[in-house]
Amino acid sequence: MHREALGQFLRSRRERTSPAELGLPLRNRRTPGLRRSEVAELANISEIHYTQIEQARGSQPSPDVLGAVARVLRLTAGETQHLFDLAEQAPPRPAAPAMELSGRTRQLIESLPVPVLACSARLDVIGQNSASIDLLEDFAAGHPADRNLARRHFLPADDDDVWGSPGLSALSRFAAARLRSARARYPDDAITRDLVDELRERSERFEQVWQEAPVGFLRDTAVDVTEVRIGRATLACEVTDIPERDQYLVFLPAAPDASAAPDASAVPDASVVPGGRDPVSSSGER
Repeated sequence: MHREALGQFLRSRRERTSPAELGLPLRNRRTPGLRRSEVAELANISEIHYTQIEQARGSQPSPDVLGAVARVLRLTAGETQHLFDLAEQAPPRPAAPAMELSGRTRQLIESLPVPVLACSARLDVIGQNSASIDLLEDFAAGHPADRNLARRHFLPADDDDVWGSPGLSALSRFAAARLRSARARYPDDAITRDLVDELRERSERFEQVWQEAPVGFLRDTAVDVTEVRIGRATLACEVTDIPERDQYLVFLPAAPDASAAPDASAVPDASVVPGGRDPVSSSGER
């Protein structure tokens, strides 16, 4: 445990936290921010324990203590992760996949001219730009069940073979792998659990792939999943991981001309993921 760095980090964040924001009086304060006793009381831990943490003494703080302190000090997601890293503890897992995009991500996809979909950890479409609406549909206007790309892939409607692909097998493995990861990260999320159960029951193809237990981004099969067929158009399919929110961006640019001579500089390397490239995260599983 990085005791001194942990204590210094907590002190810096305590001193920047405004007592007024927490409904505390501002009188008789010789230093900025909160008192140690106030942090301890609001976090429902002993003042001695909190003081020892700041002074790099005592036992290793538990995840519950760290989480309570992070809430009192109003730490951001990045600051909370840093706090847990300094204490060498695993942060508590969220109960369900994040279904809201950050403002920065939303601005990014809206600014791009190529079709882009933003997906949750269980492959629900949670955002898209106008180019993808023109190409596909407005997912937000449809039934929530129809916004899931895994369901659309494994249980297509009679007139909806949008996600057909020359690399169908690898696309199936990629979707199953992401759902397996979502099941592991969000074991108490009923929606993810019910989606997997539905696909296993209704799709023979999904059950077969699920039994193979694929995990990660499946970079070993990336070359097999470079295109999807949407109507009469053949498009490249590239997936970028957003690790801090456990979300994905799916880019659908026009596929390169198959008749053109291959460009050696464009050969996929280890950073390529099924459906495309993963320039954000090199770890696959987190």
